Amino acid sequence: MSSILKIALVQSNFKVGDLKYNSSKIIEVIEKAKIKKLDLLCFPEMAVSGYPPEDLLLSNAFHKQIKKALNNILKHTVGITCIVGHPSIKKDKILNSASVLRNKKNIGTYNKNELPNYGVFDEKRYFSSGNEIFNFKIKGHKIGLSICEDIWINESKYLNKDIPDLLLNLSASPFTINKQKQRMSIIKNFISKSKIPVGYCNLIGGQDELVFDGNSMFLNSEGKVVGCAKSFHEDLLVTNFPFKNIKSVKTNAKNAKVFDALVLGLKDYVSKNGFSKVVIGISGGVDSALVAAISVKALGKSNVLGIAMPSKYNTKISNTLAHKLCANLGIKLKIMPIHELFDLNLNLLYENIFQNTTWDITEENLQSRIRSNILMAISNKMNYMLLSTGNKSEMSMGYSTIYGDLAGGFAPLKDITKSMVYKLCISYNRANPKNKIPNKIITREPSAELKHDQKDSDTLPSYEILDEVLNLYVEKFGTVDEISSSLGLSKAFVRKIVNSIQRNEFKRRQGPPGVKVTDISFGKDRRFPITNGFENF
Repeated sequence: MSSILKIALVQSNFKVGDLKYNSSKIIEVIEKAKIKKLDLLCFPEMAVSGYPPEDLLLSNAFHKQIKKALNNILKHTVGITCIVGHPSIKKDKILNSASVLRNKKNIGTYNKNELPNYGVFDEKRYFSSGNEIFNFKIKGHKIGLSICEDIWINESKYLNKDIPDLLLNLSASPFTINKQKQRMSIIKNFISKSKIPVGYCNLIGGQDELVFDGNSMFLNSEGKVVGCAKSFHEDLLVTNFPFKNIKSVKTNAKNAKVFDALVLGLKDYVSKNGFSKVVIGISGGVDSALVAAISVKALGKSNVLGIAMPSKYNTKISNTLAHKLCANLGIKLKIMPIHELFDLNLNLLYENIFQNTTWDITEENLQSRIRSNILMAISNKMNYMLLSTGNKSEMSMGYSTIYGDLAGGFAPLKDITKSMVYKLCISYNRANPKNKIPNKIITREPSAELKHDQKDSDTLPSYEILDEVLNLYVEKFGTVDEISSSLGLSKAFVRKIVNSIQRNEFKRRQGPPGVKVTDISFGKDRRFPITNGFENF
């Protein structure tokens, strides 16, 4: 005879490798759940280790500490059942596991069957596949387990005689713009075939270039969402099972939430790496303005320092806008002109090496590198993380200076095209009318201001066209012919862009990490060789 099961999906933010922190966080939730008289807690995939642990999994010492952490958690499971994700070793094979802990005993372990090995996922490097089905009983209900990719690929495995009353899926599914819509489609497809209700428990938090958005949810046997956790925030989603008389809940599957992903990704990268403050080169341009706005949301205005370093090529309007931006956001701005330093560098070079040469991109890059030296000195001395302000469009084309504006500890806009930068600024202003990015920053023509009257359009196509080409080439792996035909552009024009992207791979490899929001970011998703003779015709 079954009775009401009070169950919770625990959407927590863990830190990769910090086993004491993660296990104490799990124990804290367990103890609070006991007070609330919950019956069953489900934690996300790899909760004990954090995800992805990467080559930590190759360390024996790491696995020994995982066992200690699990044993410590086990002591707190008197009177409650907990499903905890963790790595394990069985017969010298590393497994991605979920254990059911109850009354100080491990009553069973499920091992992930389907191991993703595409994009940012590299699980076959580390894990061996499980091949079993695992169900357990609680208060008369049969509960089945699966881990992340299992429900995306192999739903037929659960359509057997041993069908559970509820399937719990432990996930570490990172955010991309369309990911929640994809998840919903996959889970509903599973339910339509199996008629099994699902509890989907997803990780939350930033880990290097990945951001996990949460959006944990319960869906009934009709595929209706009957409970949904917050996006980009820790949450405890509690419900009673079986699902009865519960109205369908609207979810935010259509909302990209890119800005929230950038905020969380930056916040966790800074804090989890031991920093609390950031420094940004403020130019009066749209990219540094957006990075500043993201930083204030992530860390608070008192933890953001802006540095303006004008040269003789910076216009008065740029300096005015830099002041206005920082005043609007409530952050400090220090003005440190670089024209004297620039002249000293030029004199040194022209007196010794550059005789009989003319001005070119070398002198432009020199200004950027001087600024980088100053910003890195502030970062070193004051323990502020330096944020790079380059965007995906510029990085694609090499329109960034290696050891100059490309330098930094983190690049929040690394996966954000210039077109998206403008959209994010506009949407930010709508949501924050009292702390706006000055409209003139958004509407003015973009320029690096490294020589007189310079405009981005002098050397780059319009960002609207460039970003369309980037989407088809980087995201869709289109050929020159396909892109040319699709957009109505000349093959020579498209080929020039594609060649520039390939030529600048070496720069991107040396750039800082940044938040992934698209399907193909310039990180683990895209691993082209630096030395590369292929021509895409």
